[in-house]
Amino acid sequence: MRKTFVVLVTGASSGIGRATAIHCAGRHMRVFGAARSSPPLSAAAFTFINVDVRDGRSVQACAQRVLAETGRIDVLINCAGVVTGGPAEEMLEEEIVDQIQTNLLGTMRMCRAVLPVMRRQGFGLIINVGSIAGLMGVPFQCAYSASKYGIEGFSESLQMEVKQFGVRIVVVDPGDVATEITAHRRLSGGRADSPYRQSFEKAMLSQAQSEKHGWKVERLARFLGKIVESPSPRFRYTPGPFVERISPVARRLIPDRLYLRFLARFYGL
Repeated sequence: MRKTFVVLVTGASSGIGRATAIHCAGRHMRVFGAARSSPPLSAAAFTFINVDVRDGRSVQACAQRVLAETGRIDVLINCAGVVTGGPAEEMLEEEIVDQIQTNLLGTMRMCRAVLPVMRRQGFGLIINVGSIAGLMGVPFQCAYSASKYGIEGFSESLQMEVKQFGVRIVVVDPGDVATEITAHRRLSGGRADSPYRQSFEKAMLSQAQSEKHGWKVERLARFLGKIVESPSPRFRYTPGPFVERISPVARRLIPDRLYLRFLARFYGL
């Protein structure tokens, strides 16, 4: 790969995406930050592109904009994502669809848009930011977990397809990260007469506390930046607090019944 990378980061208006775009720009990379809404002025270090990853034409226009200005795309970092918590039974279907459209299909659209140029270049790096919720189910985050599980399977399949062209796929599954998402998390269902209300509230409180004490977003951005600059990155990384990093490993070692009991207690159920 070239020393001066051309990097495209999605979800760059806030959270992990914005922090990653700013960090990479600070490492003298040519960074394009894409999102549905404009980032604050503090993110002026990178070039902003308006994109809706739910719209195939918007995604293609985004990739073409980068190519028009630079002639290549070295790195794609997929950070765009949304989350709506709620009981699976009570969530609105459109809320479920929006998470699948953004988190999973949006990631797939962005990968498909940059792969032709990366294949022609004979090199490229795609980092798909998943979640620990894609390695283990999280209560009252059914659609989010489903979308992140999908990223795991998609990334594994894609790596086997594109390795022959010099394109690397990396999936990063962070544990809890302290971002604005905790304060602005969208909730659905759990109304006053809901049979899920008590357990829903306990789980949301547990998740909020874990996120509050999770990795700082700038730390994760530096972690992603190191992957970009690594000459030989691994396929999967699970950064985050120790207890969360070992949880997927523990799942392979203990019976499902015991594991799910432990997980439920962790979330206050």
